[in-house]
Amino acid sequence: MDISIIALYVLAVVGPLMVFLTHYVVRGRSRDMTRLWFITFFSYMIYYWLAKSYGFFNDPEGVVDVFSLLWPIAAISSFWISERLSYKGTGMPFFKWMTYFLVTVVFAFLLDGAGGVMHWYTYSPEKLGASPFINPIGGMAMPALMPFLLGILMMGVFFLTFSVHKELRKRRIGETSATLLLAALSIAMGGALWVASDLVVGFVKSIL
Repeated sequence: MDISIIALYVLAVVGPLMVFLTHYVVRGRSRDMTRLWFITFFSYMIYYWLAKSYGFFNDPEGVVDVFSLLWPIAAISSFWISERLSYKGTGMPFFKWMTYFLVTVVFAFLLDGAGGVMHWYTYSPEKLGASPFINPIGGMAMPALMPFLLGILMMGVFFLTFSVHKELRKRRIGETSATLLLAALSIAMGGALWVASDLVVGFVKSIL
């Protein structure tokens, strides 16, 4: 295995470490971040698994498989940023949701940028269409909508982690049971969004 891929697995440890560090950044929310880690992991795991299974990536080294372990870093980072900025008095409507979305889009560009620099994988030419977006970091050709679709998935992750979890707890469902149910829902959500993403990317490809 290439040393750079091993480094990705090492980097994935940052996610659980951030769960622990949440106590020092946003007090009292460590349990929420544990739940966020699991739901993010399962959502992106099924999303990338389906994308790879349906030929969206040329990934001989299996790098894309590691990405689901990295996405909790983006999720927890976006939570930290939104909470700290809100604490300082930011009152924009939907500010937190905008933060979750924008941090995810930036993270998606960084992942594909790293993939381009290291030549880990490429997007399948059949999925790119006539006018692909060229990532300015690594020069990788990618579907222009891909980062935004991943951002929508992250918004779904936060919806499950907080809004749906709150409703489950109101119905006296235990914390462990609620987390397991949300993990199952996150797999269904990731799969559904992949189907929608494939349809959207295919439609955009057909008209360009």
